[in-house]
Amino acid sequence: MRMRCHAGVPILALMTFAATATAAVPLSASRPRAQAAPPAGTGSAGADDATLSGSVVVIPFTNISRNEVDDWIGDGIAETVMADLESQGDLTVIAQERVRAAAGRLGDADLDDVTVAALGRELGARWVVTGGYQRLGSQLRITARLVDTTTGLVARTVKVDGVLDAIFDLQDRIAAELTTDVRSITVTRGGPRASGRRGIPETDGEGAEPVVGGTGGTGSNGGSTGARAAGGLRPGEVTGGIILPAGDTANRPPGGEPGAAARGVASGRGGRPGGVGTAASAGVLTGRPSVTVVRTDVPPRIDGRLDDAVWQRAIRLTEFVQVRPVDGAPATEETEIWIAYDSGNIYFAMHAHYSDPSIARANRVDRDQTRSDDTISVYFDTFFDQQRAYVFSVNGYGVQGDSILASRGGGGRGGGGRGGGGFRGGGGGGGGFGGFSGVPSGDSSWDALFDSAGTLVADGWTAEMAIPFKSLRYPSSDSHRWGFQVVRSIGGKDETVVWSPVTRGNTFMSQMGLLDGLIGLSTSRNLEFLPTFTAIQVGSLDTNTGGFGEERQPEGALNVKYGITSNLTLDFTYNPDFSQIESDRPQIEVNQRFPLFFSELRPFFLEGQEIFQTRGPANLLHTRTIVDPRYGAKVTGKVGKTNIGLLFANDEAPGKVDDLADPAFGRTAQFLIGRVRYDLYAESYIGAIFTDREFLDQYSRVGGVDANFRLGRSQSVSMSFFQAQHRDADGVERSGDGWSFNYNNRGRNLTYSFSTDGLDPDFRTDTGFVRRVDTRQARASVSYRWYPESWIINWGPRASYDRNYDFEGILQDEGSRVGLNATFAKNINISVNVNRDMERFGGINFMKTRYSAGGGINSSRRIGVGGFFNWGDQVRFSDTPFLGNSVSANIFLNFRPVSRFQMNLNVSTSRLVDPSTLEEVFDVKIYRNFATFQFSERLLLRNILEFNTFSRTLGANLLLTYRVNSGTVFFVGYDDRYKQGDLIFDDNDDPLFFTSDFERTNRAFFMKISYLFRY
Repeated sequence: MRMRCHAGVPILALMTFAATATAAVPLSASRPRAQAAPPAGTGSAGADDATLSGSVVVIPFTNISRNEVDDWIGDGIAETVMADLESQGDLTVIAQERVRAAAGRLGDADLDDVTVAALGRELGARWVVTGGYQRLGSQLRITARLVDTTTGLVARTVKVDGVLDAIFDLQDRIAAELTTDVRSITVTRGGPRASGRRGIPETDGEGAEPVVGGTGGTGSNGGSTGARAAGGLRPGEVTGGIILPAGDTANRPPGGEPGAAARGVASGRGGRPGGVGTAASAGVLTGRPSVTVVRTDVPPRIDGRLDDAVWQRAIRLTEFVQVRPVDGAPATEETEIWIAYDSGNIYFAMHAHYSDPSIARANRVDRDQTRSDDTISVYFDTFFDQQRAYVFSVNGYGVQGDSILASRGGGGRGGGGRGGGGFRGGGGGGGGFGGFSGVPSGDSSWDALFDSAGTLVADGWTAEMAIPFKSLRYPSSDSHRWGFQVVRSIGGKDETVVWSPVTRGNTFMSQMGLLDGLIGLSTSRNLEFLPTFTAIQVGSLDTNTGGFGEERQPEGALNVKYGITSNLTLDFTYNPDFSQIESDRPQIEVNQRFPLFFSELRPFFLEGQEIFQTRGPANLLHTRTIVDPRYGAKVTGKVGKTNIGLLFANDEAPGKVDDLADPAFGRTAQFLIGRVRYDLYAESYIGAIFTDREFLDQYSRVGGVDANFRLGRSQSVSMSFFQAQHRDADGVERSGDGWSFNYNNRGRNLTYSFSTDGLDPDFRTDTGFVRRVDTRQARASVSYRWYPESWIINWGPRASYDRNYDFEGILQDEGSRVGLNATFAKNINISVNVNRDMERFGGINFMKTRYSAGGGINSSRRIGVGGFFNWGDQVRFSDTPFLGNSVSANIFLNFRPVSRFQMNLNVSTSRLVDPSTLEEVFDVKIYRNFATFQFSERLLLRNILEFNTFSRTLGANLLLTYRVNSGTVFFVGYDDRYKQGDLIFDDNDDPLFFTSDFERTNRAFFMKISYLFRY
């Protein structure tokens, strides 16, 4: 914990207590003792006396919940602890005057755990008592820590849970346990049971682990605290007492043995010793959980087995709380995380325990496809600005996942790979709160190079990760403090737990914890070469002759990535090939008034795309407008508080025309996009963007500014303004602007928002995506959510209203919507809605009433089902529009009979009937089956089948993938497309075949290999 001291400002309680003269290794049941550092200097006044004194320093407890009305609780806890310790009679209490004098000499110095320990030594104290508390409704959790002033490490942790009405009982329990702890240390170090080994008590029998203390605190799951299974505490062995093991059991991984650190060997190297505490002087993260990691000389072997010596000396995290289903409640399953680092990598070991291992969900799938599995994810806010975070995850088989999380949550589907691409079966997806995880997952299209492995064990699974610092961007400095979070999902219980507590309604990144102590990171610059070779044989039907011609297209490509600095990256691509990229998800295009949006899937454009994002009624950069780039380059990163993005691409597509006399023949279009964004404070920025496309004498240019401001913990305001200049192929010039304003207040229960935006009728852009122009819209929405947190996890209504006028002041759209959402236990959710809208089309105002209902069930590891249904009035968009009766639906079935095989069946349908004649206008059904079989960790077979009943088309795609890592991949694939013969027409619009049989229209064989070289 850190706090700021000022001269003359009293600290509520500073008291001291010490054990006997025997120096012993700090012992803890819930925190690793393996990080024992060298004695904390001998120059400080009173340092030598600290080990002999009988005194303890108590500091007011920190209000982790940050609710000012609860500040009195911390003072009361400290006062109770003081009174109980004083009553022991053999303890020395430092006078308040000495405390104020010592604090005054420090002035405005920041007091972290190490500085607090130094203050205790100056006062002649051996121990410092500190802690924190958090309240959720009537529930209260108090955690107390006993800090050894000779090492700066935590020697004891006590935690109690209860209700606010029982605050006095909880205070007494904390005080009683600390008193017992103090006496136990005295007996252990100076009593008759002390053995010949310094600081380690004798045991009552071989392998016995003596328990000292009462039955106060509980562990993270409400049961026992500390390591479980091999090498740790066994379930039910303790209920919160103090453990004095014969070895390094408090920090020993399953199967591990006590290491040198258990005998007092220093774990740090030139920095502060490792430990877990509370962040100080950390901006918006002040008061959040903090962990100071320890450097290692010998890296672990990444095999998923926690038997490496490094884990005996690494920092361990065990305290996790729920985000869902019960916000803020203790985790129901135990989780252990070990952290270490060296100059090149940061390492994680993980043990996911289950009281019932049969509920564990783990499948052998391709990377980024673990959304249906139980996972553990780590989040790094490397610039410590709450603007962006890197996310790395792993499941029980060590399958990797990675993503970029923007400050607004940022979802994203899978797709693409590093440099040369890679398939993402079925997509990733999902961001923001909700879904299966309960926390934002980020955009999974980003890929990074890191190492991971996992294995199933008797009580769950273990995993290891090694994340190279070269795979991250971070400021250039000697030491680093990063925002940090650990998230575990337990699908069988619909539970998500976090290390740093997260409260619904507050922004996620402002509730992360702190990762401290990273020093001496490698300064070598990242350099990557990703050459690729592709061999394609494609064939297509000639609609004039009925013949089927084929051609071969061998091609090579090169992608280069260079770390200009640790926070600025240059990407270059030449002749990028995207042949193996998964085809767009099918969408029903019949009776669509506005164009459909298809996400970017190509890897080069996905890298750093979050920097170019802006808010507003138009997407100013949609890189799918760069159809066939010959080469491209971009610089992305951050300098100080300024994010920078610069993209240049040369597009060959506009020049691919058949007429040699056409001025466009062989010419290319030039794209230039620039983006800057200055970060003001947490999740707040101002920015500017410029986009330009030049082709012959045509141009499309857009310039704009945008801003986002966070107001308090749950409120935000964003705004943008941009101007477009456009000249088309006919020489017509247009100029138009666009703007937006959005206010949002997202509370735990009440959420409401207001937004307004507009697009000029003459707004055009060839670099972005615009669904509609000539609009001036205003929207308002409100929702409320209750959290019974029983068999109904949460539920609540929502309502919205919007109006849209054109620039002539004519009302084009008006909509009123009410709905209800509910989430139940066992991964069940439902939603229902009623819409009453007015839509103007063809000069006619159509009044529509529509209903919708949907939901999903994912209670089983093997099967998940869900769907959405929509019915009611729908406009027929044609030259003679009318109001018809429409029914549409999307139904899915996920089937996972074994861990290696997965299948997803999806049905999309839309039907419209003319009520005046009862004739069916159209009936569209799209069936899509996506199946994968994972032969081994690296070898995957994927199959996609699609059938469209309206266009009468059939598609099949087969892909064999051998993946070494995110960049080194080998693909072999086959793609086949068919269409009903009598629906294939020649240039004169005559049927090419007089049969209803399916005829092949396209076919392709391809092979691709890419190999990533990193220096």
